[in-house]
Order: sequence, then structure tokens, then C-alpha cells
Amino acid sequence: MRKRVVITGAGALTATGEGAEALWQAVVRGDSGIGRVSLDGNGAAAAGGLAAARVPDFDAERFVSQKKTLKVMARDIQFAVAGAALAAKDARLGPGLDPERCGVIVGAGVLNHEIEELAVSIGNSLDGAGRLDLRRFGEEGIPSLFPLWLLKYLPNMPACHISILLNFQGMNNTITTGATSGLQAIGEAFRILERGDADLLLAGGAESKVNPVGLSEYQVLGVLSESASENPKAAYRPFDAGADGFVVGEGAGFLVLEELEHARKRGASIIAEVVGFGSSSDTGLGEAMQAALGEAGIRPDRLGYLQASGIGLPEEDLREILAIQGIFNGAGRRLVVSASKPVTGFTGFASGALDVIVSSYALKNQIIPPTLNFKRPRVPLGFRLLAEPKAGDIRFAMTNACGLNGHSASLITKAWRDTR
Repeated sequence: MRKRVVITGAGALTATGEGAEALWQAVVRGDSGIGRVSLDGNGAAAAGGLAAARVPDFDAERFVSQKKTLKVMARDIQFAVAGAALAAKDARLGPGLDPERCGVIVGAGVLNHEIEELAVSIGNSLDGAGRLDLRRFGEEGIPSLFPLWLLKYLPNMPACHISILLNFQGMNNTITTGATSGLQAIGEAFRILERGDADLLLAGGAESKVNPVGLSEYQVLGVLSESASENPKAAYRPFDAGADGFVVGEGAGFLVLEELEHARKRGASIIAEVVGFGSSSDTGLGEAMQAALGEAGIRPDRLGYLQASGIGLPEEDLREILAIQGIFNGAGRRLVVSASKPVTGFTGFASGALDVIVSSYALKNQIIPPTLNFKRPRVPLGFRLLAEPKAGDIRFAMTNACGLNGHSASLITKAWRDTR
């Protein structure tokens, strides 16, 4: 018999502030964290002309007890540890947990190297013509690097540091599927818990690409909004006729998921229940949505709210629109959809987890948030997007995540009503 799985804690760190409640309030108010920043030689933000959603005044030492470990923690890892700590605090985790029945599932990827850290090594590896010489890199470049530099950038390190922080000795995994990673990490945690292989799992994702290397990657891909330099807060507009790409954000989103009876025994407050999950690759988002609905055992017309991926790239948004239309058909005209990325920016590995926090809080508060910057659809939608928050009777919510690499995932949560 499948175990029931509930969400008992949420932690968010974004440009809108610290904590899940801060994220929720910003999304409901339409208060975007996107602004103008510039990057100095150390990647620090200052007043300038670059559009991004950067986490303000972040102090990693508040979340890391052993300060020496910061030497092997890239900003992404620091965000992950902070997001996990905030989720654990929100869930009121304390003594009495069985560490071997608690684990960590993180959505992450190869982390961006810091330019100044590689500069000396690369300089020592150039030949007389100024080209990189791999032999010299091996003989002179690598020895000039900080001996533990690689530990700052491996994708499994966020899960490692979180496990150490919380003394979670059970299931530990890293999902590396791009922008779907955070949502798929939550889906994997859901699967583990419903099988009964763990009591409590902390799942989510983190990313920081508001730096020269990260921004250069997206610039080469041609996915950044060209209008962002003119009006940063209005540039990110998924599903809108004027959408021309996304604005990069950074942050972390983590959830504490528990087997229901375990949560009840420790007197946990329940935010929402997870009831369905689906994942797909090139077969498309529609298959993931259908799988999630099937596991939840509900018809499409019973879904009250959908938190869309809403990447803001016209071709990607069109794929999501067509997938929603294909699944919901006539029921879609009653379906209310929103996208939160215009508030947080595109946070990559963290985005799916942050979106689950938003949809879970929508169920908790029985409010559907608006979609910031949406004015006019590029194509007929077949569903509704709100300009203002709307109260309603929402029983089920779906959260979608779509990546730039073909991966898709969908999660269904249910409003918590204790029916013991």
C-alpha cells in the first residue's frame, strides 16, 4: 500500500527576500526582484545596466557553523544550504528524528567557476602566442589552483553539505536535468516516501548564474530578453505577445516532505499533500501532466490551479500552451494558470522547487496569484491568466517544469484537510 506524503516545511531564497512567506507575498503582490545590476571583477552587484534578479545582502555565515567550509562552497552551494536550513526551520525539525530514515534529494548541475579563481592558472598555461597549452596547463596551471577548488563546483556537493548540516544519513541523490531538476528532485523524494523507504526527505534545488560565466552561457544561447536593459522589471513576460526571452535570477527552493503518519507523530504543521508526479523527456510535457493526473486519480476538470513553467521564450511557451490545451480541452477555459518567474527571474535548477512552494502556498491560502507583466497573448491560450490575485476554492494544484534540454516534469499537490 502506498504511503501518503505531505509537505511540512518550505524554504526559499530569492531576489524577493528570504523565506517562503516572503516569496509568496512578492508573487501575490507582483513585486519583482528583477533590477539593474553590474558585475565587478569579483562578480559583485552594483548599480548599473545589467538586468538580473540577484539575492540581496546574502550572508552565508548565518547558515554555516564551520566557517572554514565556506572555502569549498560556491555561491550555489551556499544558497542550497541556506534554503535547506530555512525549510528545516519552517518544519520545526528537531531531535528525535532517525538520521538513517532522513535524506536529501537536490536538483543541481555543474556549477560555474569563478573567473578570478582560474585566472592565474590559465595565465600560467598560455604558450608564446597566447593560446592555451594543455601540457602547460597540466604542468603549471593545475598546480597553481587552490588544491580543493574542484569541490566547490561538483553538482553533488549541495546534497553533501546539506546532509552534513542536518545529519541526514539516509537517501541522498542529485538530479541533473537542467531547469526541471528542482521539481524532479521533489518528485523523486515523493516516490521514495510513498514506497516507505524513508520517513522524511528534504528536496529542492539551487542555482546562481548572476555572474560573468553564467550570463555568458545564456547570452551565447540567445535566450536572454533583449528588452531587459530598457525596463528590467517589465521585460520578463511569459505567454505575452511581447515575450522575447528570460531574465536570469538566482536562489534556492527546498521543501520538507514526510510520510503522513511520521508527520502526525511529531505534531508537524502540514502545508499540502503531494498526490501525483509525472516526468518525461522528448515525449513532451503533456505526457508528464497526464502521468501526474493519473497517479493523483483526478480528471483534468477537477484541477483548480496550474503553476506554469512559463520560461518566457516564445517557442517554449507555445509548447507549454499546446500541452495544456491538449490535456484540458474544454475544461481549460475554467483553468486558471499563473507563472512566477517574472518575480524571481529564471532560477534554473531552483525554479521548479520555487514554483512548487508558490502552488503549495496557493492551496494553503486559497488564493491564485497573478502573472506579472502579462498583457496580451501571442496565441489563443484556452485558459485564464490573472492580472490580480483571486480567492477561490482550490482543491488540487499542478506545477510544471520545462527545461531547455527537452526534460519536463509535473507535480500535483492537494489542499490539506485532515480527515482522520
